[in-house]
Amino acid sequence: MSARRIDQNMAVAAAAALPPASRLTDQEKKALRTRYRQLGAMLHTAGLAATYAFIAARSSAETGVLADAYLKAARGITKRLEDVGLLSRDLDPREVLEALGRMHVVQYSRAGAETAALTRWLSRLADATYQVEQVR
Repeated sequence: MSARRIDQNMAVAAAAALPPASRLTDQEKKALRTRYRQLGAMLHTAGLAATYAFIAARSSAETGVLADAYLKAARGITKRLEDVGLLSRDLDPREVLEALGRMHVVQYSRAGAETAALTRWLSRLADATYQVEQVR
């Protein structure tokens, strides 16, 4: 049996939640890097439930690559919270928000910490993989 480090699990979870760079234009890469950077600040200021609600709403309001990215981020968050036993499996966004609202404060804090770690990894990986061509 092998043990995995938490950061290894987060890297795997974040990589699964990022749209492949090969399908993105430079403009889309820049937009996604910016949006992934903003998630951490949003979590810190607005909290987990509000940030998740924003991500879920944007997955329906946006189109194309941005909609896909928000959808993958929402699914990445729910999968991570499912994997650590904080959410039940196969919840839709409304059920996720209801579950977050019913959580004990300790569970909610842990869910927030797990999500913050995941969004930091999303931002790091987006910065590393979504390189924009430099025009000279």
